[in-house]
Amino acid sequence: MIKGVIFDIDNTLTDFMKMKLTAVDAAVEGMMDAGLPGTKAALSEEFLAHYWKEGIEDQKIFDKILKAKLGHIDYKILASGILAYRRSKNGTMTLYPRVNQTLIELMKMGIKLTVLS
Repeated sequence: MIKGVIFDIDNTLTDFMKMKLTAVDAAVEGMMDAGLPGTKAALSEEFLAHYWKEGIEDQKIFDKILKAKLGHIDYKILASGILAYRRSKNGTMTLYPRVNQTLIELMKMGIKLTVLS
């Protein structure tokens, strides 16, 4: 008898890659609006190339990109990118279809649920 289920959240319960791509595009737009030179396509590609090389959850990516492009961190551009990224992330982090119903059914069956990320 199954007593509990442990889930990962990214790409198990939610579409992490959809959220990540949308958030990167939003961050790029925010940074460009604050003065980062370049095109949306080129900058988005640069961010994604960095993620694939350094790791998809690199917390210093904005700092690294700004240092590479400008030679220093412009905090106005940095703040604009972070704000746009977080707003987009919060708006696009949604469950895969039928996940909610499945979790409810498991709870009704008395199965304990845990999420680890």
